[in-house]
Amino acid sequence: MTKEVRKKQLALRTAALLAALVVIAGLVIFLVIRFVPSGKHMDAASYFGVSEGRTPVVADGKVLSGKSIENGPELYLDLEDVSASVNSSFFYEDTEDLLIVSAPREVYKMSLSGGRTGNGEAVREDESIGVSLSFLERMTDAVFDVYEDPHRVVIRTEHTLPVMTFSEDAPIRQKAGIRSPIVKDCKQGETVFVPDYGADGSEKEGKAPKWTRVYTEDGFAGYVEDRFLTGLEVSETAHRYPAGEYTKLLSGEPLNIVFHQTTDQASNNALEESLEGVEGVNVIAPTWFFMDGGGDLTSLASESYVETAHERGLGVWAVLNDFDGMIASPADTSEALSSDANRSALIDTVTEEIVRSGADGLIIDIELVREGAAADYAELIRELSSSMRREGKVLAVCTYVPRFTKYLNRPELSKAADYIIVMCYDENTAGSKKAGSVSSLPFVKRGITDTIREVPKEQVIAALPFFTRLWETDADGSVSSKSYGMSAAASRMEELQMSPSFDEQTGQNYAEKKSGDTLFQIWVEDAASLGEKMEAVRDAGCAGIAEWKLGLETPDVWEVLEL
Repeated sequence: MTKEVRKKQLALRTAALLAALVVIAGLVIFLVIRFVPSGKHMDAASYFGVSEGRTPVVADGKVLSGKSIENGPELYLDLEDVSASVNSSFFYEDTEDLLIVSAPREVYKMSLSGGRTGNGEAVREDESIGVSLSFLERMTDAVFDVYEDPHRVVIRTEHTLPVMTFSEDAPIRQKAGIRSPIVKDCKQGETVFVPDYGADGSEKEGKAPKWTRVYTEDGFAGYVEDRFLTGLEVSETAHRYPAGEYTKLLSGEPLNIVFHQTTDQASNNALEESLEGVEGVNVIAPTWFFMDGGGDLTSLASESYVETAHERGLGVWAVLNDFDGMIASPADTSEALSSDANRSALIDTVTEEIVRSGADGLIIDIELVREGAAADYAELIRELSSSMRREGKVLAVCTYVPRFTKYLNRPELSKAADYIIVMCYDENTAGSKKAGSVSSLPFVKRGITDTIREVPKEQVIAALPFFTRLWETDADGSVSSKSYGMSAAASRMEELQMSPSFDEQTGQNYAEKKSGDTLFQIWVEDAASLGEKMEAVRDAGCAGIAEWKLGLETPDVWEVLEL
C-alpha cells in the first residue's frame, strides 16, 4: 500500500469520525432539549411587567395589560381592564362622558367632563381612564391583596375554585413544557388554584395533556406537570357583596309562557277570547312596549288586562320589543341604546308603566342588536335590572341562539336578569337563500345546550314556535317563503295536495310538492314536532318554555306542552 493511499484512508476515517461526533453531539443536544428540564427562572419584575410609575395588577392569575395610574396616594386601574377582568358593571358612556356603575339596586353616574369625577372615583390621563382601587373595592365582590417584591395588586373575583396540592417540590413554568422558563418554585404541601377543572372536579375542555394550568394567591400563573399535583378540592371564599347581591326572582314551578302580540287596545280587550282553550300556561306576555330610534316608547299597558289575567291565575310579563314600532334596522336599535339619555328615558317610562298596570315582570325582546351595540345593550339590561329589582318585578331577556349571536355577553345578561329566553326558532328566515326548517330538533337541542354553557339552567327558558314557512323554489333556483300559523299551514298543504310524513332527522313532519316549475317544501310545526322539542327541554333541565305566539297554535298542542 502506498503512502498516498494510506493518507487518503486516514483522511476518510478522520472525516467519518468527525461526522459521527457531530451526529452524537446533535443527538446529545436533542436529548437535552427534549428531556432535560430547563432551570432558567423568569425574573419576577419582568414577569409582572414592572416599569417606572406603573404598579402591576393581577386578576385571577392574569397580569392585566392596561396601564395603571398613580395619582398621589391613590392607585387607578385602567377602566378597560376593570370592565373586562374585575367588574363588568363599570361602563364608560362616551356620548355624555360618564362613568356608570350599575349595582343590584342602584345605578351610579359620574361625570368625567373635568378630567376627574367629583370624589375622585375615576380620572382621565391622556387617552386612558383610571378607576380608583379604593372605589373599585367598595363596588366589587372580590378579594383584593397587595404584595411586595415586586409591589403589585392581586385581585381574585372567583369565589368557588378548585385547588390542588403539590405532592413534592416542583416549579410552575410559563408554558406547558419542561423547557419553558420557571415562573415560581413551589414547596411540597403548597396549594394552587386550578382553573383547568370545574367545581365538580371535571376536567375542562382544552386542558394540556400531562400539564395543568394553575395560579397562586400571590399572582403567579403558569403550568405544572400533573405528576406533581394531588388532592383536587374546592375552595370557597366568602362573598362580601359591598354593592349588594344580585338576588333572583325565580319561580318555584316550571314556567309556561305564551307571547301575546298586542299591537293595539283591541288586542288587549280580546284577552278572554284569545285564551279560550289554552291550557297549562302560567304566564302571558303581551307585547306592550314599542321602541323608536330615539329611545322613545309607545305603551299599551293595561290595568284591566292584568286584572283579567290575574283572575285566570296568570302572571303578566310585559314585552318591550324593537319589531312592532318604528324601529326599522339595527342602526335604529343602536341609536336607541347608544346614549345615557335614551336608555334612561326608556327605563323610566317602562318602569312607570309596569308599576301602573300592575304587571308582574318585564321581558326584553330587542332583536336587532348587532355586535357594535352589544355593550350598550348589556348596559341597558344592567340598569333595567336595578329598576325592576327595586320594584320587585321579574326581568327576562330574549336572545337568539348563541350560534347566531356569539357577541352577546350571556353571563353578564344572566347576572343582571332573572331569566334568559333562548328563541329556538328562525333557523331559516324569509331572507334565507335555501329552503329549510324554522326550528329543527337538532337546532333546538344545540341552542339550549350552547346557552346552558353560559347561563345556569335554572335561568334558561326555551322559546318554541307555533309557526312555520312554506317554501317555493323556482326553476332558476330563486327561493321565497311565507310564514303560516299551524291551522293556516295545514289548510295550505291541503290546497296544494301535500302529504307530510315524519322526518327523523329534523323531528318534524315534512312535505314537498312539485307544481309546474315550482317546488313547494314545508317543515311542519305541530303537536308532533313540539312533543319532540319538549323532550329536549326536559332532558336539559330548563326552567320552562315559551311559545311564539298566541293564536297561531292548534288546540292539541297544549297536551304536549307540559314540563
